Amino acid sequence: MRLSQKEFDAMQMGWRKWYIENVELKTFRKFGLIIRDADTLEVGCGNGYAASLITPMAPTSYTGLDIMPEQLAIARGRGLQNATFVEGSADDLSQFSPQQFDAVLDFCILHHVERWRTFFDEAHRVLKEGGSIYVADLSKRCIHIVDRFLHWGHNEAALFTLQEFEAEANRRGFKTVHKTSDLGLEGYFRFQKT
Repeated sequence: MRLSQKEFDAMQMGWRKWYIENVELKTFRKFGLIIRDADTLEVGCGNGYAASLITPMAPTSYTGLDIMPEQLAIARGRGLQNATFVEGSADDLSQFSPQQFDAVLDFCILHHVERWRTFFDEAHRVLKEGGSIYVADLSKRCIHIVDRFLHWGHNEAALFTLQEFEAEANRRGFKTVHKTSDLGLEGYFRFQKT
């Protein structure tokens, strides 16, 4: 699913960049994310802002995936070393080889993916043994609050509670290593491939 213009504009705001750097990425690192010498995939990489934070940490490789060509053009324009940006969706990682990545990252995009459950199957296939998914994403409750005030009109079929999100990951071959949430609105998880 493509972002609405309002959502796209919100993703460009300074507060969102600050939040990625100072809350979400720091939480991932607290949960054990090691970038150095890792092959890393970010689903929903957008304009490459998170990539600009990750690539200086010396990953073996960084791949950013997004469905919006205009966002990928901005990401590529950053000229980041050792970064590749490709078009595609989080629910179809078929362009990647089995066991290609050490880590898969989600900075609040899966609540836009109607087939978010399939993401877990895809991530399981492309992760190396012992690899992990690091997720920061918004709960159905949070999205309903946002839509009530900002009228963004999220697709209800793409939304999930944090409990059902975790249960689905566990059903599809991942164990929960770490989790926390901000008032049940945004959840942070590390799911390890079993």
